[in-house]
Amino acid sequence: MLKLAHHARTIYQWLLVPLMLVLIYASAMNLVSMFFLLEKYRHETIWSLENLNREIDSTIHESQLYLAKATTHNQLRFQYELLWSRFPVVQSSLHQDPNLNSIPGLDPMVNDVFNRVKSMDAEFNSEQELDHARLTRWISELEHDRENLTNCLVNDISAGNGRYSRATWQDLLISMTFVGLAILALLVIVGNLIYALLEEQKRQRNQIDKDSLTGLASRDFILNQLNQLCKNKTNFCIVFLDLNKFKNINDTYGHQAGDQVLIYVAHQFQTSLEKIGTVGRIGGDEFIWLIPHAEQQKITSCYNQLTQSLNQPLQFGDKQLPISLSAGAVQAASCNYTPSKVLEYGDAAMYWAKSTHHSTLVWYGEMHSVMPLPATIS
Repeated sequence: MLKLAHHARTIYQWLLVPLMLVLIYASAMNLVSMFFLLEKYRHETIWSLENLNREIDSTIHESQLYLAKATTHNQLRFQYELLWSRFPVVQSSLHQDPNLNSIPGLDPMVNDVFNRVKSMDAEFNSEQELDHARLTRWISELEHDRENLTNCLVNDISAGNGRYSRATWQDLLISMTFVGLAILALLVIVGNLIYALLEEQKRQRNQIDKDSLTGLASRDFILNQLNQLCKNKTNFCIVFLDLNKFKNINDTYGHQAGDQVLIYVAHQFQTSLEKIGTVGRIGGDEFIWLIPHAEQQKITSCYNQLTQSLNQPLQFGDKQLPISLSAGAVQAASCNYTPSKVLEYGDAAMYWAKSTHHSTLVWYGEMHSVMPLPATIS
């Protein structure tokens, strides 16, 4: 059930990858479109305010010419109508550009200019001569409005560090944050998938390299190590280990008892023998202890510690199961580093120890007689 849940989670994460890619693409497109939209708003706003300022300047100039009697009433009225026509464009820009709200004085400023221009509508549309004093005050007020609009354009809208630019960058940063979060989420998912793949690879490697019941090295792992040491001509030793009367335990107490014996013995191997070598299970109750050196005294000493730890019977329910081993050892140098001979001689030494009921470790060269038996592993 846990394995099924693990596979379901992995499949779910794989499905999330294309979804996150679509999300990143959508977030990036939103960022790009927002950038161009904000730039469009900015250019339209600057263009409309500059044109308004230009028409204010032209109206002031035309009004001064009128006061100097250098232009006619109709010409001034025409310029006034041009100025009046700019306000719908400016007000449209103010309403469509949300970042102009970051400049709190701009909207009232444009409304003031609008009201000021509107206040002269009756005079300009009249056929009578304009009041010079009123027109002079109106020109002065327009000059003040022009100066305010210019300052706003230069300091708040066009400037790179102005309030308008800061508001624009804030909008872009929000969009960039979504892109960053989507990328981060993708990296987390991909990281989890890579971790899951590495764990699965490790688990499969352990299945190949480890015996599932005992946790010792597998047959393939031990034989590969042996072949590699022979290829490198390293003077190593192997010890064949075999449980005595293991079949009787299985037949009398069942396979569960046999499994408990194997697990218990494997634990003793790991405690006593794997200090200087690697123990692998190569068959039901057969093991190989691979030692990457040829110090016989040290190997024999470790084996004696193992046999002492196995003196106490294993408690299985209300039964006590006695455990003993037969062991035969050989040096690779005496076999000319030939893997098949190493296995054959080691197996022969173990068989001799078993047949003669030796409880100590028997070395191939120390056997009283050698029976030419074929190796049980190939």
